[in-house]
Parts: sequence; structure tokens; C-alpha cells
Amino acid sequence: MIPIIDAHHHLWEPGEGRHPWMRAAAPKFMGDTAPVCQPYQIEDFRHEAQSGTGLRLAGSVHLQCGRNPALPAEETAWIQAQADRSGLPVAIVGYANLADPSLDVLLDAHAGSAGFRGVRQMLNWHDTDERLRLCDRGDYLRDARWRAGFARLGERGLSFDLQLNPWQLADAHAAASAHPGTVVVINHAGLPFGGDAARRAWRTGMAALAGLPQVHVKFSGMGMVDPLWSAGSVQPLFDTLLQCFGPERMMFASNFPIDRLYRRYGEVYAQYAALCRHLGEAERDALFQANARRVYRIDTPLRQA
Repeated sequence: MIPIIDAHHHLWEPGEGRHPWMRAAAPKFMGDTAPVCQPYQIEDFRHEAQSGTGLRLAGSVHLQCGRNPALPAEETAWIQAQADRSGLPVAIVGYANLADPSLDVLLDAHAGSAGFRGVRQMLNWHDTDERLRLCDRGDYLRDARWRAGFARLGERGLSFDLQLNPWQLADAHAAASAHPGTVVVINHAGLPFGGDAARRAWRTGMAALAGLPQVHVKFSGMGMVDPLWSAGSVQPLFDTLLQCFGPERMMFASNFPIDRLYRRYGEVYAQYAALCRHLGEAERDALFQANARRVYRIDTPLRQA
């Protein structure tokens, strides 16, 4: 069986005011999410990842998904309880607004969970296209207070999961260049949406970010870019990223349960295997599990002080 560490997935239990985004009327760039807005706990995830897939789930990385926006550390604690119950090594990326004057208080609260490894504040927004306006609106990447919070993550040994649109990559490069102590993991291959201009911005921006040794990238969420994707259709994207980042700074991830809208779990990883079939065994292992293990310190017990 192929050992994997799924570098990007979600768990949730809708209801009683939790996950308000699931009830939001505004369209989302990933399409109609109603089919997956059902309880999805760690047992469901493990079963989906391993049942008939030929995969052995050796660990995972949970990304915040708005369980309780007013109390972000509650989600982290809930995920930690799930991980403790199952015995699966789970690194946890929680939510924080890095421009918040009370950032350190929230980071301390997150740190009460032993698996807490970093922060995601989704930054992809757009003035006119509602599909692409999913997240916090604001020019955070240029904001001095936000950048100070970004630097604080590095001081605490925490990483930042960067989710943004291609036309924001230049600002992300400026922020990451100014604060090289904070490890960055770009979500969903940099969301290569749009036409020719957006793709040019994506190629230029990703190449620039790849020049910073602290920046990594997840190859995931392809169904949000193209619901009919296959290894053949996304091979050029993968090859571009591989050329920029090398196999030592890339990782595969499922984005489940969201990407179940487009593919079964085993099918996603079968397509990934096809993408990297030309690579050596050590390079494939890096993509499927070793890089995620290292970047998110999955084998290292850590409780922030």
C-alpha cells in the first residue's frame, strides 16, 4: 500500500450555528457544496482514504474551515480531540486574522492543542467576481499590521498556509521576502483560475515565490479549477510547479471532503500517481508524504508556550 500524508483536508459537524458559510447564499468558487455539507468526522475521513484505495493514511493536515468564527481556537481543540481519539497523527492549521491586535492571545489559545502547527487566513478575494470572493476582504498583504502578525508566526515556529488568487501573488512575494523566518505553504497550487492574463500572472508569481526557500506548494483542489480534471489535463500545471519548486517543496493533498464533489478519494490519488510516474521512488515519496511530514512536523510533539 502507498503511504500518504494528506496535506490538506477538513472535518466538520454542521448544525447549531457551526460552519455558517455552509448556509451562505453567495455562490462559492468551488460550486454547490450542499452534497458535502454533512457531518464528516475523522472516522469518515480515514474510511474514505483507505477503503479500497490502495493507500495507507500515515497522517494528515487539517485546515481550518470556520467551525466557530467567533472562537477559532474551538475548532482547533475539536480537531485535536478527534485526532486523540483516533490515534492518527494530525497537524492542525487554525484560523487567525494576522492584523488583529489580539493575535498573540489567540495563538496562545490555539497552542493549547498539541497538534497546532500554523495559521491559515484565506486571502483570495475579488472586487467584481462573486465566485472568487470567498474570504476576508482587504489588502492584507500590504498592511503593516498584518505583516507584523505574519512575522510573529515565524517567531513562534508556526507556518502560514497561503490561499489567494493569481493576481495577488506579487504582493505575497513581497511579504514573504520581507519576513523569511515564516514558512509558507501555498494552497491549491496557487488557484490557477482565469484566462490568459491570470495564467501569466500565475506563472510569473509562482516562479517568484519558488525563489524563496521557505515557500512550499500543495498540489490539490484541482476540481475547483476544473471539475473534469485528469492527470492529462493538469500535467502542464504540475510540471510547471515541479520545475519551479522541485519535488522537495511540493506535496499532494485531497482537499476532501470538498473535492469529493468531483472525484472519489482513490481516483484523486491515482491521478497524482500518474502525474509523477516519471520520477524516482524517493521523489514520489516526498510528494506523497515526506514533505508534509517535515514541513508540518507531524512526528514532533509540540505544544507552543
